Amino acid sequence: MRFLYIYLLALIPLILILYFLKEKFYLKTFLKFSSLSFFGGKTGIRTKLLRVPDILILLGICLVIAALARPQSSSRYETFNAEGIDIMIVTDTSTSMEAVDPTVNITRIQNAKNRAKEFILKRVNDRIGIVVFSSIAFTQCPLTLDKDALINFVDMINTYITKADGTAIGSALATAVNRLSKVESKSKIIVLLTDGANNAGEITPVTAANLAKDNKIKIYTVGIGSPQDYYLVDDMFFGKRKVQAQGNNFDETLLKEIAEITGGEYFAARTSKDLYQAFSSIDKLEKTAVEYTKSVNYNEQYMKFLLPAFWLLILGFILKNTILKRLP
Repeated sequence: MRFLYIYLLALIPLILILYFLKEKFYLKTFLKFSSLSFFGGKTGIRTKLLRVPDILILLGICLVIAALARPQSSSRYETFNAEGIDIMIVTDTSTSMEAVDPTVNITRIQNAKNRAKEFILKRVNDRIGIVVFSSIAFTQCPLTLDKDALINFVDMINTYITKADGTAIGSALATAVNRLSKVESKSKIIVLLTDGANNAGEITPVTAANLAKDNKIKIYTVGIGSPQDYYLVDDMFFGKRKVQAQGNNFDETLLKEIAEITGGEYFAARTSKDLYQAFSSIDKLEKTAVEYTKSVNYNEQYMKFLLPAFWLLILGFILKNTILKRLP
């Protein structure tokens, strides 16, 4: 709270000082008596009670002065205009994504889904869409701000969603570029998650990367998997057994080239922790532009002082001129 005319508050201590001086030095008419036993002590109690109306009136006057000083409360508002980024998450759903990361004992595709959901929930002001691919690619979810819908679509991703196998990175990127090229946005990016080398599709990854560059779209590539990963396979004699993955399946050279062509960046996600760090780095690199404006609204609060002042003054004058006036 603030007082617009704060200098008026200086009158309050001045009035209190004057009242104190009046009580201490003001000359009163008096008579001398040899003993007070005749009054039975009633004079002392009456004297104290007679001060009550004066104190009430004094407090009322102080509150009136505070009201005249215009007390005001402030309400601070913040508004912002957010210029979001359009993002397409392109996820590999080939059967190799069923390999298990031994550091967390979950599959590559589940790892990718978990990290993608964390990323989506951080990007409050950004439109995000999803492309899934194996040997074919299609848009699973167009660009949207509906984060709940996006999370549901991510949960639906699995290695048989396309009903095909293989890795068509070029086709997947071209599908994402096609979506982003149709929208007006100052910033557009693609996040490519794959554990394989391009072995299908009619469009080469480099051609798709150049197409993205022409449309001012950056591509962040993430290679998923390590030689320590394993597959769980059914054995007719031993049931489920682990089969070690043979080397890295993804083409690191190609992924680096795609990122370099478009001005993006390549990340090697050999573990779940690496994948988390990759998404965190992309989140930091691609910040949404936000402009804040602040405004302050002042509300008059004088009635909070004036109303109690009114009742104190009324009570003080009533007591002074009625009940206490008739005290013996």
